[in-house]
Amino acid sequence: MRQKIDTVFNHLDEKPLFYIESGSRLWGIASPDSDYDVRGFHLQSKQQYFDFKEHPDIIEIMDGDFDFVSYDIDKMFGLLAKSNPTVLEWLRGHIIYYNVLPDWTKIQNDIIENFDFKALFYHYLSLSKGNISLMETGKKFTYKTVFYCIRGLLSAELSYNHVMPELLIYDLFQQFKKGNDILTIAKESLEIKKQQKEKQEVSSSEKEGILNAIKLFTSHLENKSPESSNDRQRLGAILRDYCFTIKEEYYK
Repeated sequence: MRQKIDTVFNHLDEKPLFYIESGSRLWGIASPDSDYDVRGFHLQSKQQYFDFKEHPDIIEIMDGDFDFVSYDIDKMFGLLAKSNPTVLEWLRGHIIYYNVLPDWTKIQNDIIENFDFKALFYHYLSLSKGNISLMETGKKFTYKTVFYCIRGLLSAELSYNHVMPELLIYDLFQQFKKGNDILTIAKESLEIKKQQKEKQEVSSSEKEGILNAIKLFTSHLENKSPESSNDRQRLGAILRDYCFTIKEEYYK
């Protein structure tokens, strides 16, 4: 994978900084036909950075099962400053393909410690509700959809309690000391998903029971009103100082 990333940047002026595996492989739930979702961020060339014209802040490549997305460091850090949960998962990814960042473990921990659990809660709840809509309309009632929905609900519950949801799914399961209906459904759906193709439909006899359990847990979460848990100025300062360090090194 490192070679693929190098190949991408052989034809670009930008400098690659940090790339991980995202999606189902990051979560430990890949199917036999899952794509490789490579995510991370880069630094614009000195010429691009100081140019009077704006340059694209996203690089996207889809080549077979290689799904590559890279953000410019300003875009990446801007999203982190807002406690964006999607890029937080990139930051926390344990399958690292590329990393040339100094003192990475320290900055990674500093960012995580200053993240807003309220943003995490609403992000995961929103993802789950989107999947519920797909199941209700019958557009997509696959085991993958069910599992992604429940993963979001479990992560939202933990976020409300100021517990960082684990990325690896079996570690996420273990964060719940007591079982519940959707946890049982998640485990069953995961085993089916891992053995079947990505678009395997849930059997008709199971759909109603699964959807009812999911909607009941969703209602439980919708009655919660979390408050912001972080100091945004502190998080912004951490990101600003680190971004300055990177740019000072490469643009000197």
